[in-house]
Amino acid sequence: MTEMLADKLLDTFASTDDSSVRVQALTDLMTAKVIPKRADDARFDAGLQRWISVVNTLDAAPRDRLLAIAELIRATQQLKKRQPALIKLIQPGFGQPLPPLAVLEDSEARLNVARACAQADMPWLPTYLAASLATEAAPKPRAELMESIVSRAGTIADVLALLSKAFEGQHPQTENPADSLAKRLAKALETFRATVRASLLDAGADVGKRLDALLRTTLSSTGKPQSDDAQIELTREVALTLHDLVRSRFSLASEPQTFLALQYCRSFFAGISWPRDVQAEMDILVQDVSEALVMLGRMGVPNQDLLSRLELVCGIKERARVVASQLADRHVEIDESIRGWLRTGRLVTPIAASDVLQESLLTSIDEALGLALIEARAFKASSEAEQRLTSSLEIFDPALVGLFKGIVTQSLAMHNAIEDLAKRRGLELVGGVGDEIEFSPKYFDALGALRGTRATVRRPAIVRSSGHGAVGTVVKKGLVE
Repeated sequence: MTEMLADKLLDTFASTDDSSVRVQALTDLMTAKVIPKRADDARFDAGLQRWISVVNTLDAAPRDRLLAIAELIRATQQLKKRQPALIKLIQPGFGQPLPPLAVLEDSEARLNVARACAQADMPWLPTYLAASLATEAAPKPRAELMESIVSRAGTIADVLALLSKAFEGQHPQTENPADSLAKRLAKALETFRATVRASLLDAGADVGKRLDALLRTTLSSTGKPQSDDAQIELTREVALTLHDLVRSRFSLASEPQTFLALQYCRSFFAGISWPRDVQAEMDILVQDVSEALVMLGRMGVPNQDLLSRLELVCGIKERARVVASQLADRHVEIDESIRGWLRTGRLVTPIAASDVLQESLLTSIDEALGLALIEARAFKASSEAEQRLTSSLEIFDPALVGLFKGIVTQSLAMHNAIEDLAKRRGLELVGGVGDEIEFSPKYFDALGALRGTRATVRRPAIVRSSGHGAVGTVVKKGLVE
């Protein structure tokens, strides 16, 4: 471009009152790459000042104000260092919410307004950006709007709540509003998941419920989508959104409510399983839910609601049962009770025995232990014959001496073990076989009629010590005659 033509365009850019002529002049200047070379030209600044004046004139036509913002950003795309200063100059125009972004027909202009909003900081901007996104059809402005929304939010749950308010009441003026709105929501979710996946936002509380609310709130004004294409497109994006959420924020995978939105999508289809067109996305979710079940299983936590979600993503109960059983078979490190639950879907909870039943069982054990103690002490009393038997074997059969001593050693070890168990349970014996004692019906039963109060012990009584050497309750009475 000649210098003369460049000067003419700069003159037009600086002086014309016709906004369309000024837009065309800037386009020609940018096409010829004049702006970087003549950025310090006073006429270029004069043209920018005209746009700044329009932005800050609050009673100017809504379209003119938005176009002015868009042109300021476009004019400095090759001079990005100047944009922050321009944003400060148009702050008065941002003192109240801007006109609806949809009044601009050109998607590139809407993109530039979104870029300007991303550099501003006003309390009304999050709501405005969300409302603009709810009506945006072009991918680039939608991505810029979503990125600005996410960058200002505290949590993912906050973003979903903001989008729900923005989409509420939307009713496209088309032949089939429900399908149009469902497809628009699907595009919004596609942008949402890509933006959130690349962000560091915390999940926040009730993400699954917020996503479910976004779907239900949006479609409440038009009803569910009717065409197969709209149903498939929305379901696919919901599934992929859930996948990206649980992959980037794994704590969400173990929360059954995360998958509520998918339950809503399931109501679109009358068949017993998911349509083939979304099977690939469902297979991805089957893997996500499976990994969550394994993770909780390793922690010993069976989550019945999450197991139900496996059935949801599998489509049919039989497939979910096969998948869960395969998880149990592959992961032998998981507790057997959890593996059994995965195979059957039922968790067997051991019933705690009552105190009375436990005491009854212990009493029965104590009785058997007491009888073993009687035999052990009887063996101990006869162990004095060990030396005589050993001497005899050394004379008559020396080869058996070693075997005999081994038996005696093992028997004494068994005796000591029984004594130790009895001590732990507080068991004692009253009387010894052959002892003559004063008969006490509390501790003994008579084998026959007694003469007088003295009797000979045939089996000691088994009692439980109450501490400090005192005899407590009787476990099993002894026998006397």
